[in-house]
Amino acid sequence: MPLNAADFDAITKEARSCFLNEDAPEYVLMLDEAIQRLQSNRDQRFSVHEYQDLMRAAHSLKGGAGIAQLNELQQVAHRLEDLLEALKDGQVGDVLAAHDLIALGVENIHGLINAAHLNQPAGHRQQREHLLTQLDHFLANLAPAAITPSGGDGGGVTLSPLVQTALQTDLEDCLKRVETVAKSNPEAIESTLRSLVQEAKLLGQALKVSWLVELSDQIVPLIEQMPGVELAPAVVAEFREARDHYLKQALASVETKAAQSPTAPEIAPSPTIADTSQTTPEQPAFHLRIPVTKLDRMGNTVSELLIGQERLNLYQSQFQRVSKELKLRIDQFRPIREQIQTIYDRLAIPLSQMPLGRSQGNGRVVNTLGVEAPETKGQGEDFDALQFDRYTDLHTTLQDFQEILARIQETGSDIDLLNRDLQDALDESRQHLNNLRGDLTGSRLVPFRGLAEKFIPALQTLSQRHHKPTDVVIQGSQTLVDQVVLEQLKAPLTHLVRNAFDHGIESPEVRQKTGKPAIATITLSASVSGNQVLISIQDDGGGINLEKVTQKALKVGLCTAESIPLLTQEQILEFLFMPGFSTAKEVSDLSGRGVGLDVVRLQVERLRGTVRIQTQLGQGTTFTLALPLTLSILPLILCQVANLTLAIPDLSVLEVIQLSEYTDVQQPGQTIEWKSQSIPLKALHEFLPYQRPLGQIQQPPSIGIVVDVNGRPCALSVNTLLAERELVLKPFDTTVNVPAYLMGCTVLGTGEVVPVLSPPNFESLLSSYQPPPKAQTVEAAVSDQTTVMIVDDSIAVRRLLERILSQVGYRVLQGRDGKEALEVLKTQGSTVALVITDVEMPRMDGYTLVKEIRSNPRLRHLPIAMLTSRGGDRHRQKAQQLGVDAYFSKPFQPVEMINQVSELVSKKGTVRG
Repeated sequence: MPLNAADFDAITKEARSCFLNEDAPEYVLMLDEAIQRLQSNRDQRFSVHEYQDLMRAAHSLKGGAGIAQLNELQQVAHRLEDLLEALKDGQVGDVLAAHDLIALGVENIHGLINAAHLNQPAGHRQQREHLLTQLDHFLANLAPAAITPSGGDGGGVTLSPLVQTALQTDLEDCLKRVETVAKSNPEAIESTLRSLVQEAKLLGQALKVSWLVELSDQIVPLIEQMPGVELAPAVVAEFREARDHYLKQALASVETKAAQSPTAPEIAPSPTIADTSQTTPEQPAFHLRIPVTKLDRMGNTVSELLIGQERLNLYQSQFQRVSKELKLRIDQFRPIREQIQTIYDRLAIPLSQMPLGRSQGNGRVVNTLGVEAPETKGQGEDFDALQFDRYTDLHTTLQDFQEILARIQETGSDIDLLNRDLQDALDESRQHLNNLRGDLTGSRLVPFRGLAEKFIPALQTLSQRHHKPTDVVIQGSQTLVDQVVLEQLKAPLTHLVRNAFDHGIESPEVRQKTGKPAIATITLSASVSGNQVLISIQDDGGGINLEKVTQKALKVGLCTAESIPLLTQEQILEFLFMPGFSTAKEVSDLSGRGVGLDVVRLQVERLRGTVRIQTQLGQGTTFTLALPLTLSILPLILCQVANLTLAIPDLSVLEVIQLSEYTDVQQPGQTIEWKSQSIPLKALHEFLPYQRPLGQIQQPPSIGIVVDVNGRPCALSVNTLLAERELVLKPFDTTVNVPAYLMGCTVLGTGEVVPVLSPPNFESLLSSYQPPPKAQTVEAAVSDQTTVMIVDDSIAVRRLLERILSQVGYRVLQGRDGKEALEVLKTQGSTVALVITDVEMPRMDGYTLVKEIRSNPRLRHLPIAMLTSRGGDRHRQKAQQLGVDAYFSKPFQPVEMINQVSELVSKKGTVRG
């Protein structure tokens, strides 16, 4: 089946994605490292082999860009390849100028790749055209041998190993496939020939082999005119003949050029077998490309295994406890066993020496122990009482009992041994899981240096171009960051770095007037804090003028003149993230490139990260990007507040204290003296904004946990410390907005999901914290619960609403239809604050229920909300005419509904008052 335009478009998109995500980063990294070395030593010249590696990188970028239909990138990479070849052949006189052109070319490649990643048109078109003109002019003044394009046709061509391999391997595979189909499946030969022509044409375009493209175009009309079975052998023969002729001519041209060139570099002879035997063989390093989605699934599986390990540890501890209990019971049996042994020994005394008891009347006699005297007949008749003991059934029973006790004791020892073996196996399993987690995490992590150093050549080029000397300082270069995250951060970091250079750094004259050194500094740093990696871009420039920001916000309508004095610095800086917001008089293509800080935040939030700005006028600005680690295991302190279990990272805990040594536990103060400083004391059950009661607290909190809130210590009072454990930290899903003071959650072996707090983000809670009045108790809060009535014929809807509303503290009544709801309201209407009803229900629909409520003098002021799948204007208008206060369409947003319910309930309270 022939490929259509849509198929080719899909193939091109897939090829572009593979090129941008897999091939291009590797080749660009090689060029970046070379530029960095050239910048550090301007007079440096690379060896022939190093130039060949750089040529191969530029050539691969050119070929990949051609297949991916990135024409501008292909042009720049092509020129760089030619310039690198000229440098390799020693044809360049002005090496410094060539190095500057290469640096500019690599900078343009970065811009083109970033634009392709964002699927946006590339900017700086005039600069790029000027660069191509400079490269063409530079190459035109070199010897002709140096500017012959590689991969072209005709004599004098420099045959690339890539071209030779592609023609001899890839093209040959296509030809063999045609031959195989012609023999085994002649009916499919026509479609196979069309595929051959398309693949050959794409290959010719990518390799710049014009004869391959022309031959493919010539064969297309022949497929329509001739039978495929007859055409196939001729097509295969024609392709092979043209290819062999091309390769023969190209190789001959290479040999002639090498013989005639007096400046050709000497190439060392290949080492012989004897030479290689003297070297130490190295194990080849094989690399395997794995999709990121598969790595994510593997990471999730490892985290689930670690959680399962916690569950096994819980079972093992329970098993150990049961084993100790069994051992204790066995020890309690020891005295009983000794007593039984004594009784058994006493029964072993010859019965003839024991006093006889009473006769049973049937010839049977029992002794004083209640044991029947044995008959005297049998094998004992030949022995007297001192020579032969006689045993009864009781002897056998006691002996069996003793043996069972011995077996139980042996089983207890076996269980104890199995428990130790199980503990060893679990420890070994945990070690293997930790190694697996480390290897999996390490396979994704790369040093921050790899990305940070890429900005050095670009900034040095910008410094020379705009006459603003700037040094780049990299801190935390060895901090390991997820490679996928770094790739996705490349575009926003590029924007922030250019923004710091363009808007943050002043001119040398202005800096010297303000007492700053003429050379500015931009610092790129990375560090790990808890389960987050922090990446910062800091400049020592003029900082952000908050007054200009507020004036701009006032001009575009983001705030009013009355609200400006009430705005905090954080709120003012938030304006910078609004779409299209800028304080610059002229939009600079240098920093923005058409991208604002709103896009930067969006890209970071896609990675579940945050962006924070710190600035000081005249001192500089710092942008900090906080991103969660892919898979993190943290030491956590588990504490209990009322009936809720919470976790606090051990890294944020400064000390655990006994509150009775610092304050009155029954009536604690607002602060305590800790290490010669006064720090706030907050009851954790009152400090966090819970939306449902925690339950009655039997005893006042007696334990204090001193945590670090961005350099400020704060004491949190809790009821109990449960344990300190290393547990898997799982981030929350991005579907629901989660407060900043929650870092994520962890899962205990019991299956309990425990929230993990983030003390560094407690600042907003500290500023808004107000302790509740002492007179209010938890019981009073529970008894004053607001009642909401849900009326719906769907039990699933009623249960869902009940779960949502009860979690935020409401008491819920239910009704299956309007008639049942009306009966409940007539008896309990005074306690109901809101009715949420469906429209279509049996016996009495929602509209009729609203009419009945509004006609009842006792219920007419009751707020009513309708929740229905009928979202049309006609239904909505009828509900408004009947006096419905709110109208929701299914499916509904829980947060929006909760907010609306709160407003309606307060409305009922206002009317009542």
